[in-house]
Amino acid sequence: MTRSESFDFDSPEHAFLDANVIRGQQTTHVLLSLADHDVFEPHWTQQVIDEMRRNRPPGLPEADIDRRIRAMNVGFPDAMVEAPPQELQDQMQADPKDKHVLAGAVYSESDVLVTDNLKDFDPPTSGPNAMRVESLNQFLNRKLDEDPQRVQEGLQAMLDGNRRDPKTMSALIDTMADGQELRGFAQKLNTVVPPEQRGTSPVLTANQRGSAQHAAFDGVPGPGTPQAPSAAPEASKTSRPAGIDRTRNTEQDR
Repeated sequence: MTRSESFDFDSPEHAFLDANVIRGQQTTHVLLSLADHDVFEPHWTQQVIDEMRRNRPPGLPEADIDRRIRAMNVGFPDAMVEAPPQELQDQMQADPKDKHVLAGAVYSESDVLVTDNLKDFDPPTSGPNAMRVESLNQFLNRKLDEDPQRVQEGLQAMLDGNRRDPKTMSALIDTMADGQELRGFAQKLNTVVPPEQRGTSPVLTANQRGSAQHAAFDGVPGPGTPQAPSAAPEASKTSRPAGIDRTRNTEQDR
């Protein structure tokens, strides 16, 4: 039985986070700010946290990464899950060094494994070891499609709590676009937020020009091609009370 069959559809999706999507401060802050607003429920194992610590960004002191890890575990006490049994790890269709990651996702009954190392995972699409695998940008873009209001509320709450830049949505979008890890998410987010909140990075402008050119040629259906509905179903407008910011006490608060 899958989680969607046994849990209420309104409950947050459970996502197992690989070390490579939580090693950086910005990616961690974005992910956990969204988790704090029930966009998803995060999971990891101690082995993933140890790997994150070993592969922390160059120049980041151990004390800073340890402070972030403590904040993560205190803020999300249910995120840490038991190490998967070795027998399960041996069954995983993944690169040997990453079997523990896929096994952690399966053992925690997560709905999706979020990793930027997609090539090392080849899980089955059905059966007890089936697992959806998405890159960080794929995951965040899907969440933005599913509940744009809640995603934006989570990001705004993060910005409201920032002591240093970025402090506005446009600045956040520009910062993500100018980097590598969250560029795809920034490009999509920039098309969703109100015009006054959009970023101005040249990366975003180039992407918008490319999308417009593509749409100009791709927007007219060919002969016999069924047309899509004129409007998509209205997104959920349910608002949630602001949650406790469980992503504080990271490197930014120094």
